[in-house]
This record gives sequence, C-alpha cells and structure tokens, in this order.
Amino acid sequence: MSVTVPGGTTVRLHRLTMVAEDDGVMVGRPDTGSYAVFPEEGAEVLRLLDAGETVADAAAWYARTCGETLDMEDFLAAVDDLGFLRADGDAPDAEEAAAPVRWQRLGRRTFSRPAWVCYGVLVTAALTAMVNDPALRPSYHQLMFTRHISLIAVTLFGAAIPCILTHEGFHALAGRRLGLPSTLGIGRRLYYLVAETRMDTLLSVERRRRYLPFLAGMLADVLLVSVFTLTSAGLSRTGAPGWLPALFLAVSFTCVLRLIWQFLFHLETDLYYVATTALRCTDLQNATRFQLRALIRRGLRRPPPRADTEWSAHDRAMARRYAPVLVSGYAFSLASLAWAAVPTALAFWSTAIDRFTRAGTPAADLFDAAFFVALTTFELSLLLYVTVRDRRAKSRTATAARRGASA
Repeated sequence: MSVTVPGGTTVRLHRLTMVAEDDGVMVGRPDTGSYAVFPEEGAEVLRLLDAGETVADAAAWYARTCGETLDMEDFLAAVDDLGFLRADGDAPDAEEAAAPVRWQRLGRRTFSRPAWVCYGVLVTAALTAMVNDPALRPSYHQLMFTRHISLIAVTLFGAAIPCILTHEGFHALAGRRLGLPSTLGIGRRLYYLVAETRMDTLLSVERRRRYLPFLAGMLADVLLVSVFTLTSAGLSRTGAPGWLPALFLAVSFTCVLRLIWQFLFHLETDLYYVATTALRCTDLQNATRFQLRALIRRGLRRPPPRADTEWSAHDRAMARRYAPVLVSGYAFSLASLAWAAVPTALAFWSTAIDRFTRAGTPAADLFDAAFFVALTTFELSLLLYVTVRDRRAKSRTATAARRGASA
C-alpha cells in the first residue's frame, strides 16, 4: 500500500502510546493492539506529525538530525499499514481517549491492599492445614476420588473450565486495572490447545507494570488451591460423604499441575513472559526459532530463511543463550508425545473400534466409545482450526510488521 501526501500538508494520527525500549521506542494503538518498535528518530517524526507539523517540516527535521533523507512516502505507508493514520471517518481523539474499559474498578479492587491481605491470610491458612494434615498435601493419588475412571475424566474436565476461566480472568483484571482492554481466546502451544488472555496493550505501559498481569493467573491458581484445600478439610470434619472432600482435593491437584505447566518456558507460558520482560527482550521466542532454522538450513547447505521481521541485537544475543532451553523443551514435549500420548491414544482408539465392531457389545460400552470418539474428534478439529487461523493471521501481519520495524 502506498500513501502520497504533499509535503506542505499535515496528517492526522490516532492516539498513540510511546514506551522507550532498549532497541528503540514501542509505538502502538491500544485500541487495536497494533504495535511496532521504531527508532527514536522515527518516533520523534511521529510526535512532530501528531503535534501538527507538516510532512515537509518533519522530513526536514529528520534530515538535520540524522544527516540523511527520510523517504516520507514509505514511512507514511508503513505507518498506515500499522493503522496509525487517521481516516476521515474515524472517531476524534477525545472519543478514543474517553472510551471506558469495562471492569476496571473491579480490577483495582481485586488487586488492592485489602485484597492482598485477604489473599495472604487464605494461603497461610491453607499451608497450615497442609502441614497439620499430610492427606491435604498435593499428590497425584488425589485424582482417584472415585472408582469410576470415566467419571474422573468427565468431572475433572468440567471442573477445569471454571478454574481456567478464573486463571484467565485474573490476567484480564490485572490488565484492566491499568485501563488496558483484553480478550480471551483459544491458542496453540506446539500440540497443546490452551486458553489465553491476549493483552498486547501491555506494550503501552512501562515494563515494571507488566509483571502483575503476567503473574495474576498463577496467583489465581494458588488461591484456588487454597480454597479447595480448606473446603476439603472443612467437609472432612463435618462428616460429609468421603467422595466429596476427595473431589475438592482432585480439582485442587489439577490447579497444581497448571502451576507446574508455567515452568515450561518453551511453550510461552506466563513465566516465559515474566522472564523475557525481566531480560528486556521484545520477541525472544521467534528470534530463537529463526536462528535455529537458519542454523539447520546452513547445515543442510540451503539458502537462509527469510525473516518476517527484524529483531533487535539484544534479542539476537539472548536467543543464542535461550536456544538450548527451547530445543530441550521441545525435545521433552515430543518425547512425551511419543512415549505416552501416542500409545495411549492408540490404545483408546483400538478399544473404541473393537467395541463398535464386536457383536454383543453392551450399550453402556458403545455409549462410552462414542463419547470418546466425539470428544477426541472435537479436540483435533479445534486444534486444526486454531493452527490454520494462526498461520493465516501471521501471513497477513508479516508485511506490516516488517515495514513498521524498518521505518
């Protein structure tokens, strides 16, 4: 796309945020989630244009400061690709700035000082209960809260949904307390389907303010473990049926597993974003993947891959250190797939096929097999859909990202 603007005219920009980074300035539109790193001089050109300077005056400032000519047509085309240029029918700045963020007040209360005190009391009480009663401590044995295996799978699957929503909800509320919108969606990590809270707007705030939104989901899991543990302890004292307190401990253990999952950095978990923020990286995962692809293609004596974006020198340097973590993580996941997941899936599918083809199979077994086939087909179809969707989205945004990064 090209943009032709006479040098003596002005252009209108949407409300942009600018946050200083090690490799430039992160410029973006929080309302659309469009961001790109600009050199400091490029960001200053945007500031001049936003202040009402003409295109010619902004170009002249750049020439005086940098000693070279800025191709304003290409620059404005890149800015337009990112959605920063305002069209005639767009809402005024005042309307954009005044747009309220839903649940912002709830987010502030959720992470207020009184709330933190309550969280501390809750976690302390749960830890005390675990110390006093070893049966309350997390263990995989707690998953077997009933003799009926199919009931365990269905119950824990159903219980996981509100727990995951709570985890993602805390992410969203931690962002909304800062006035940042967020969306909940389904994503993919290798061959895993995951729920994810998309908060690209965090790039609009300083790095130190990004940690809580990243860690809020883990806080929710810790609180859920505490609540379920204390509930189980309380039910045991009241003489409730044995399966009921056991059920709460089983759900609690699934929350513990979700906490452990966060340490799988190669799957871009919450702790991965905490680590990359602390390391002042912008896109460490993709920078590392590109370096590994380039290394493999060089070993095969093939042309180097084409980069969809330009990574900072810092990201490229950190990628060399992160590469062993990424490779070992993927190796672990793929080995787990080959060692456990594939054989287990084949065993289940062979059992289901045997039930469908064997004469005299009880109706309950046929229903069990049909439920397994339907659920597995749904999961595989969703995984395929998410994979295709993400690839198409990446293809659509690659050109705009390259032009914005080089502007």
